[in-house]
Amino acid sequence: MNKFIAVLLAAFLLAGLVQNPAAAADEPPSIVSESAVLMDAKTGQVLYEKSMHMRLYPASITKILTILLGLEKGQLQDKVTMSREAVFSVSRGSSHIALDEGEQITLEQALMAAMLPSANDASNGIAEHVSGSVPSFALLMNQRAREAGALNSNFVNPSGLPDDAHVSTAYDMAVIARAALQNDRFREIFGTVRYTIPPTNKQPESRDLWAEHRMLTTNRFYYEGVIGGKTGYTQISQNTLVTAARRGDRELIAVVMKSQNYDVYNDTIALFDYGFDQFIETRLLPSALVNPSPGAGDTRTVQNILEQNQDFSVTRLLHKSVNPGDIVIDYQLVEGSQNAGAGLRLNMRLRTPGGLMYPDLGSVYLQGAPPEDGGKPGWTSTLVSIAKVLLYLILGIAALLFILRWFFRRRRLVRYRSGAGRLGRYNARR
Repeated sequence: MNKFIAVLLAAFLLAGLVQNPAAAADEPPSIVSESAVLMDAKTGQVLYEKSMHMRLYPASITKILTILLGLEKGQLQDKVTMSREAVFSVSRGSSHIALDEGEQITLEQALMAAMLPSANDASNGIAEHVSGSVPSFALLMNQRAREAGALNSNFVNPSGLPDDAHVSTAYDMAVIARAALQNDRFREIFGTVRYTIPPTNKQPESRDLWAEHRMLTTNRFYYEGVIGGKTGYTQISQNTLVTAARRGDRELIAVVMKSQNYDVYNDTIALFDYGFDQFIETRLLPSALVNPSPGAGDTRTVQNILEQNQDFSVTRLLHKSVNPGDIVIDYQLVEGSQNAGAGLRLNMRLRTPGGLMYPDLGSVYLQGAPPEDGGKPGWTSTLVSIAKVLLYLILGIAALLFILRWFFRRRRLVRYRSGAGRLGRYNARR
């Protein structure tokens, strides 16, 4: 009997061991870092988040924005001349490639140095080359960040070295990385593993640069499909990491902030496994998912816009346990104008938010047909209005002249008849 019970317990334990991994695979990843986000690079859809809007110190992942601006505002063969401030303002013990005052390198070499070994001196050189000074470059950084959709960040330097005012969020760094990945040259720099800077006017030896991101090279953290990434670390920020990976047509961006030791890589791997394995790309027809409110004054307008856009579709990544019937679309009617018809802003979300995926699926805009006059330019409409006013004015004057003519003719007739009557009575008395 004891042997039978032991065998039975062993069978239950074995069944549990077999079932648990499968059950765990359906669950969101368990992230130990302070903040994280997983984003679809194509649409900007968030698949997973943990405190993604928490303001933290980004450290050297800041350089993603620095490199993007260098590419957008400069030419790769530009000469970058290092100033004394750019070289010696770098704090002792931080990353650099030993650039010297007056040393000249190309902008491409500076960008590679900022990305691969995370050189702070090269980052300062990029900033001064683009904007003339680090403070001026910081203004440009914040402007470009907001254009990308990063609304909770404030950058004060191009390197990410500690500053109480230099903060960002996991979400903001994801949208900045998404904007940067639209630049083909950035993609090349982002995924470069090794680069060599030849001798310069101050350095007789070549400089070999190596990427610090451990998921790019063959080691214990190598991940198939990684196309690039940027590391960051300061004592106050702890480890930060931005990584992009691609499998098939799906490209994902993972951001992890304030992480201890190698947890930064373990969390990133868990996020990618979740995004690639647990989600299905699904085509949605927004017009089929909107139910206009019956009896509302704008119902007919909403229905017309939906009919005009009945073939419009979007794609979203849905967790394999979610189907399109679980999606709700809230709509907002946007008034039209002389040049454009009314439109609908559609906000997509899960009907019942759960823990398997982030419930907000983003928004789309449906444009209605232009006005019946074909959306004539404003000046044409103005001329038409002026012509109408002139026409009404001419008709009014004509009517007034007709009335005055009739009045005076009538008056003369009355006087004539009155005079004729008096003349008749006068002749009768004679």
